[in-house]
Amino acid sequence: MPGVAQIFGQIVLYALFFVPLAYITHSPTHQYLPDDMAVLKIAIRHAGKIIGECTPLTGAEYDKLAANMKRPELCPRERSPLKLTLLLDGEALYRDTIPASGLHRDGVSSMYQRFVLPAGPHHLQLFMNDDASAEGNTWELDQNIELLPTQVMVAQFREGFVLQ
Repeated sequence: MPGVAQIFGQIVLYALFFVPLAYITHSPTHQYLPDDMAVLKIAIRHAGKIIGECTPLTGAEYDKLAANMKRPELCPRERSPLKLTLLLDGEALYRDTIPASGLHRDGVSSMYQRFVLPAGPHHLQLFMNDDASAEGNTWELDQNIELLPTQVMVAQFREGFVLQ
């Protein structure tokens, strides 16, 4: 049966552990954003169009190929880079060309960017070109948005731009 000194010692040790833990948990205040600011995040993961056309192989070219490599056409693998532009209230916030990933530039293009903006109404424009042979933009988003204080809005691309 534990004595009074042992129980008192356990109480003191528990208090030495839990009092600093309770202080650290509740005392420091952290403000993620100022009260009049909001966050706009752009997250895109998209594969651009394949650059080039498939070309049929001639009989001699076809015969040169190994048995496991024989195919009627030779198709390129490289994908177009994404040309992305973000305009907010007519000012360019972001403009970049995102190359395709992969050893042969045949993977998806990925980008993530975070912008801290003043809360309130804004005019958002997102333009993207995922086809190197096309002039201009192949995808567009032109929308008026209302950013609430401390709100986080995410613009994604899923067969078109989506705001959440």
